[in-house]
Amino acid sequence: MSKIEHVHHKGARVGYRDDGEGKPLILVHGTGGDGEANFDGLLPHLSRRRVLRPDYAGSGLTVDAAEVLTVDHLVHQVIATVDHAGIDSFDLAGFSLGSAVAVRLAALHPGRVDRLVLIGGFIHAADPRSRLQFKLWADLARKDPATLARLMMLTGFSYAFLSAITDLDSVIAGMVSGGNWEGVARQAELDLRVDVSRELGRVKAPTLVIGNRCDQMVDPAASIALAAGIADATLAWLEGPHLALMERPDVAADLLMRHLAD
Repeated sequence: MSKIEHVHHKGARVGYRDDGEGKPLILVHGTGGDGEANFDGLLPHLSRRRVLRPDYAGSGLTVDAAEVLTVDHLVHQVIATVDHAGIDSFDLAGFSLGSAVAVRLAALHPGRVDRLVLIGGFIHAADPRSRLQFKLWADLARKDPATLARLMMLTGFSYAFLSAITDLDSVIAGMVSGGNWEGVARQAELDLRVDVSRELGRVKAPTLVIGNRCDQMVDPAASIALAAGIADATLAWLEGPHLALMERPDVAADLLMRHLAD
């Protein structure tokens, strides 16, 4: 079972999970997720690492004042958990919105990030399709969480994966009852404002960008753009949807650990 810790930072009680021993690896989750939901499947494949999974504002273990979110706000929360855990330098992986947080963190703290992995990430959400999606997420999170939960399942997972779940209604009911839906709305609104284009050139850590070829939430071309914008970045692919790392954590972990072991 994960050791759960909390640190107070600028009015928020920021929670994180701390597992294992070895070189530290920080995992930063995506919109509507948390460190447990997005990364639990990866943990068995990271047995030689100390893994920190912070929950930033709006998610999981963290309680805050429901302020308007910024990428820097989330970066500072992640750094607060790392400092609280007594870690100096570390490898860093971000998923989806967490990729933007990871890019910004790596640009601000180049001496602390040894290697960087960006999974299903994006530079900004300026295109009409992304803006339609994130506005819809924010609206549904506040007005109809059950519909948003269904939408996220349909667009986040593959046909085969969902077809193998025999009681989807119970899964949706659990998501609705256990979700911080105002937090999801705030995070979706941040998705609309994200722009880390200026930070890409400031990333010094060796970087692996992992795209999802069948992604319906984030255009796979966004991963190509991320890799093109970071000096000497490597691009790899998961043959799956946006939540491929949850469907096939073994494959995702293999790509991640090969990069971190180089």
